[in-house]
Amino acid sequence: MKHGAYYQGRCRNATIARWNGEKQCFVHFRTKFGEHFLESIKHEEDFSGFDCFKPDREVTFEETGLDQEININSAWGPF
Repeated sequence: MKHGAYYQGRCRNATIARWNGEKQCFVHFRTKFGEHFLESIKHEEDFSGFDCFKPDREVTFEETGLDQEININSAWGPF
């Protein structure tokens, strides 16, 4: 995984996530009860019984279809 790179993959709440190599987790946009926020999630290899992100391939920001960058330093989550 490359620090700051975007990945297409799968988890319960996202298909695009960005890797934070310093914290060893992915960050993705999430919507819950109408609120939008960034959430961190572990890689599938670090599965701990909770949801994890399973990356399929690295993608460019343009390929993500997102209209804003994911800030990997401001995510909510336990990581």
